[in-house]
This record gives sequence, structure tokens and C-alpha cells, in this order.
Amino acid sequence: MKLLSGLTLTVLCSFCASVNAVEINLAAPGVDQSVLTMGNQGDSYVAVYQQAGAGSGNLGSFLRVQEGGNGNGNGNSNGDGNGIQEGFNTSTTDPYMMDQHPSGNFTRDVTFSELQSLDGFYAFILDANETGNNNEIVLTNLMLFSTSVASQNVDDIANLQSSTLLWSLDWDDNGAFQDNSVRLDTSKNNNGPGGSGATDLVFLINENYFANIPAGQNNFVLYSSFSEFDSGFEEWAHDQVAFDPDGGDPPTPVSEPGSLALLGLGLLGLLRSQRRRRITQS
Repeated sequence: MKLLSGLTLTVLCSFCASVNAVEINLAAPGVDQSVLTMGNQGDSYVAVYQQAGAGSGNLGSFLRVQEGGNGNGNGNSNGDGNGIQEGFNTSTTDPYMMDQHPSGNFTRDVTFSELQSLDGFYAFILDANETGNNNEIVLTNLMLFSTSVASQNVDDIANLQSSTLLWSLDWDDNGAFQDNSVRLDTSKNNNGPGGSGATDLVFLINENYFANIPAGQNNFVLYSSFSEFDSGFEEWAHDQVAFDPDGGDPPTPVSEPGSLALLGLGLLGLLRSQRRRRITQS
């Protein structure tokens, strides 16, 4: 595995995490966003993010993890937060060597041709599902890779074959390790207990980190790990999210192209109906 880049933490505006914080506490009241300064590649961001109606089954996820779920997980089978919940997207079949959840098509290979940036960022969305009494969960690492080998199955992300690390929560641009993490409250988006029914978090990664992907490494891999988790599962999706870091507004969902097309067809049908009505009346 080659190392291409990483990050160092700083802060953004009055409602962001503290300077050089080891843990970005987005569960705290009034703290909804933090900037991730990543050396000379440009800033990235992490923010509390609500996309209503995008809960489980509607998010279009490519990675779902649950420690001790239906797969051959390597953690505590009770999922009580005493171990590490981790996994990466792959189309290999169960049993997995990490904690990927095998149901449906929620964990699968992704190629870079699927990813689309907007406003200079690639958006990766987290929907956390914590079904116990504590709605908080800690993202202990997030790593983005390119690789030439699809459908891998490894027990340690360091063993990912023919890969390049593009971005990581725990490594800066010089390859120095940073013990960074993000704490979130899954009920913060008014989702109710557990966070089901809407998304919780979005990472907006500067598109410069995707500018020099090695030739032949056409597969995209996202690895994440969690602590202080409960019995639910967490899932990731990619999408286009509108965001202006200087505008002061939170990240905003972008309408799906299919929805826009249906809206256009509906308006066209309405215009045709009105035209026929005018012709009949005349």
C-alpha cells in the first residue's frame, strides 16, 4: 500500500471543533462543522448533515458495517461497544474477514467513474443507526484508497492489495500519524432515537486528492472504523452535495437526476394538456 496523502486538523468559524483537537466533537451543542486542513492539497470538511428520507434502503449505500452481524465479523458478537467495528466496500461474498454486513447490495465494489464532485468536493455520507440508549458513536478512522484489484477480502486494511492511500483521518500529508476521530450524536438531526430515517454526517473531500490516481487503479475503496457503537449498523454512500465553505450555510442535498427528469416530463405533460384544452375550446 502506497501513501499519497493525509491531513491535519484546524477549525472553521465559531461553531466548529477546537484547534488541533484529537476528537472532533460534533455531538456537542452548536458544533456542526469542522475543517480538515490537509497541507498543500486544499481543505476538506466534515459536517453534521441531514438528508431526509435517505435512511436505510433509500440511501444507495455501498458499505454497511455491523460488528458481529450476519457475517463472520472479527469483533464482539454482541456489538456492545467493547471492540472495533470496521469494514470496507467490496463485492466479495460472505464470510467477510472484517465487519461488513452481507444483506442486500449494501456493500459492493465502486469504481471512480461512479463518483462525481460538486463545488470542488467529493461527498461521502454516513447514516449511523444506533438502536440502544446512547445515541453517540465515534468514527475512529476513515481512509480512502484507489486500487487495481476489485472484490478484495482482507483482515487488515494495511493488507489491501495494489492500493494507494488517497486520504485518511489519521495520516497527514507528510505521512505522520494523527490519532484523530469524530464523535457524533445520531439524534442530532431530529431523527429520533437511533438516527434512523435520515443521514447523520458528510465528509466533503477536496477533489485535489483525486487528481493523481495511479494508472490502472480504477477501483475506489472506503474503509471506516468505529468505537462506542451500539447494536445497529452504519452505512456509507456517495452523492453530490452542494457546499460553499465561505458562505456559512450547511451542506445541501442535490436533487437526483432521475427526479429532475421526472419533474421535466411532468411539466411537459402539463403544457401539452393545456395546449390541447385551448385547441378544443377554440
